[in-house]
Amino acid sequence: MADAGSTSSGFAEPHRGGTRKWISLLAELPYFAIVVIGVVGVSWTNMLGVSVSTYWVTMTPIAALLCVCVGWAHLPRGRGRLEMMAIQFGQWAAVLVAMYLVHVSNSDGLVTHDAVGSILLTLLALGVSISGLDLRTWKLCVAGAFLALAVPFVAWFADAGLFIFLIGVVLIALGLLAWWGAHRAHRHG
Repeated sequence: MADAGSTSSGFAEPHRGGTRKWISLLAELPYFAIVVIGVVGVSWTNMLGVSVSTYWVTMTPIAALLCVCVGWAHLPRGRGRLEMMAIQFGQWAAVLVAMYLVHVSNSDGLVTHDAVGSILLTLLALGVSISGLDLRTWKLCVAGAFLALAVPFVAWFADAGLFIFLIGVVLIALGLLAWWGAHRAHRHG
């Protein structure tokens, strides 16, 4: 009888460990998604000439929702979650208003397409970083810092889109490798 119990727990343990591994990867997805939004935005608007204002004003609410999801996962149930949501939505509404004001103030076309994209990316990076500080989540701060570091690359290199895209792919791959290594060490340790 003892053998049957150990055998069944032996089969169940890898399944639970595998499930935990995938759940922990899902927990990391908001951070990767924010970086992907930035990388795709820089690449797409630079290389394809897509309207930067349309892209960033569409993607900023998605970044806001990802930040709210991160905050939701880190806070216990109750009033704290509602307060966090109110603060995050207020903050991201301010970021969107700032983006709108940049777009409206450039109605005469005095600022170049690339410069407007850099300004909007800076605002997105600021919003993500402030969310990271507010939620006390260092991973959001790192994602915001990556987006902020992308801004000078856009300004310094005329065709930086592909370069930034490749840096983003490398950073995401390194993040996935670190996650995989941590879970593998935890499983064997």
